[in-house]
Amino acid sequence: MVRTENGIEKILPKQALIVTGLSGAGKTIFIRTLEDYGFYCVDNLPVPLLSTFLNLAHHGQHNLTKVALSIDARSKKFLSDFVSFLQDIRNQEKDRWDLKIIFLNASTNTITKRFQETKRNHPLMTQDIGLAQAITQEQALLEPIKAMADIVLDTDVFNVHELRDWVKRSLSTTFEQQILVNLISFGFKYGVPTESNLVYDLRFLPNPYFEPALKHLDGRNDLIKKYLFEKESVNEYWNLLRDFLQYSTQKFYNNGRFFVNIGIGCTGGKHRSVAFVERLLLEKWENTRFLVTHRDLGKE
Repeated sequence: MVRTENGIEKILPKQALIVTGLSGAGKTIFIRTLEDYGFYCVDNLPVPLLSTFLNLAHHGQHNLTKVALSIDARSKKFLSDFVSFLQDIRNQEKDRWDLKIIFLNASTNTITKRFQETKRNHPLMTQDIGLAQAITQEQALLEPIKAMADIVLDTDVFNVHELRDWVKRSLSTTFEQQILVNLISFGFKYGVPTESNLVYDLRFLPNPYFEPALKHLDGRNDLIKKYLFEKESVNEYWNLLRDFLQYSTQKFYNNGRFFVNIGIGCTGGKHRSVAFVERLLLEKWENTRFLVTHRDLGKE
């Protein structure tokens, strides 16, 4: 991979993704989707073999420029050394591989429901350990890895097709070092998104819900946007919020964080929050890509 900067060719590191996370959070779907979009994927690679694999992939004859490795609780006897081992690998391979860790997370309720629906056993279940205890054990086992991940993706809100679409939109092109900002519009009456790193409240702004001609529209409609952004109070808050979010996002990026969930809420998650998220999506910020989730559209 070559990038031209001011007429000078610069060879970029190859891409290596380590996909890990909780059982039932979607790792299999994630890996298969990456494979569909050009990644060479290996499932459940033992941690001690990671360095050997990357070395062979770099020097081999197969021109592997994008690889994805799945590591999970089935490798638990190796996981105690995972954190220190990965730090060493990152230092050793930084000139050859752009190594990122993606941790797939989900709530206990979601994981329990998924295992019950598929009628599969959790990998840590035994005759003496039931599903609930197995989930708790795995959460504790993987917590140090979650803490060092570049991206922690909560998959509670995704179905299979939405998770595949997230992978396609976010990782199927050249995976440069950018921060992915997931903008979540939501309604406070349905609860704050648990995955949110930052949450902003728009309930004090004028509400199109009380305008009979606008009530049944949502924030993607131009009439809703016009109603809101023609008002001085809305534009004043918009300017402040946009500037602060841009500042916060750059600070996250500078501190080595490459994924953040930003929740923007109004009463029902239909008008104001959706309009703000749609407008933020049009922003062009350095080293930043936006994703959008309108969590509560249609619930009314």
